[in-house]
Amino acid sequence: MLKDKKDKAATEKPIEKPLPTGRQATKPEQQKAAPAAEKSEPAATESRSPKQAPEKSIGSTREPAQVNRTKPGADEKYKASEVDLDFDSEPFPPSIAWASLLSGGSWYFNITNGQMKLNNIQVSFLPKKAKDGTAVRYESYSNKTPLLRMEVWDTKANALKETMHYEAKLATAPFYDMEVIEGYDYKSFATLTEGSYELRFWAGTKYFYSFPFQVEKQSNPDPYAPVHDFYFLKGPWQDWGRVEFGPDGHFIFNFYLTHQTTTIENQARWDAKKEYKYLVKLYREGKMVAAHSIPNSGSGFEEGDIQTHNGKWERSDCTFHKFPVAKPGSRDFFMKADMKDGNYTVELWLKSLDGVEATHKYSFVVKNSLIVPPAQADRALNTNPLQFLEQGPGRFYVKKI
Repeated sequence: MLKDKKDKAATEKPIEKPLPTGRQATKPEQQKAAPAAEKSEPAATESRSPKQAPEKSIGSTREPAQVNRTKPGADEKYKASEVDLDFDSEPFPPSIAWASLLSGGSWYFNITNGQMKLNNIQVSFLPKKAKDGTAVRYESYSNKTPLLRMEVWDTKANALKETMHYEAKLATAPFYDMEVIEGYDYKSFATLTEGSYELRFWAGTKYFYSFPFQVEKQSNPDPYAPVHDFYFLKGPWQDWGRVEFGPDGHFIFNFYLTHQTTTIENQARWDAKKEYKYLVKLYREGKMVAAHSIPNSGSGFEEGDIQTHNGKWERSDCTFHKFPVAKPGSRDFFMKADMKDGNYTVELWLKSLDGVEATHKYSFVVKNSLIVPPAQADRALNTNPLQFLEQGPGRFYVKKI
């Protein structure tokens, strides 16, 4: 089963079984915390073979699909793979799963210096063979040059900022887990400033996926501030939510939140938390049918507690109770079986402890008891295959309105 990578453990897990009381949103997954100092790249995490001279090619300029690889020579530091993979052998082109691509556990991003790393992501439908019929593997050191790489592009300047190489191991088919290769001359971090960027993913000789996002700069003019310039991520996190169903059929809504401030305690503690009260309601054709959360008495609503961290996009989720309650003291969970055809709206209300309120709305359509995927996630309607929204099985992304 496709899973979000490195989610924080939930405080309660009604997706496994119904809870007798209202469920608070799970503790959100978080982006990796910044190390105290990062002046050099991490050391290699695996033992490597002794340095060997690069093999000379004879005849064909294409490298074999499978060649034992040792430490790269200086002239091969960022050499791209020359293996022609058989993409037509899979039912669909590869795509990066959004559940991992938007996961706070996959992204490391330091807002005080713009340093980023993307790890623990999932990709679907990687070819299992090259065009010449040779079987391929994506594990580290199965190839002279890694088959998978990600290029970080500054789209305004049309300039390549950095290249990261990845290995991949089969997870639950057709998905593979991608891990960044670290050590030696392989880069695992990029440093970004204000601007527009794309992460461009390659498998062998083919560019197969693109993820656009922006970095926004904000400054603190206070001369005594520990940090003056901050860099914040902007992208699909602010535009999408997600619906899924638990093993017993519970309706679960997921949403992404962050906050931004240039006032911090010190340069090592920039991700201070901010607390909110929140309430989520579900409407069908404008009529409320469920809410998170309804007290057991069945009267009124219960506001939950949630928190965000400065500059970190984090995912939270919650289940719902049916509205109105059939009788006091006997509330029921809203389930997949309750999803009648119609137009739905999820309304997320937030109130910070300093009294500032905000409301976010998301919409989707149910037809023939199924959630209609957005055009970006429908291969028959998607007009940009490089930015296909890979939902994975059992997950449904819904657009903010």
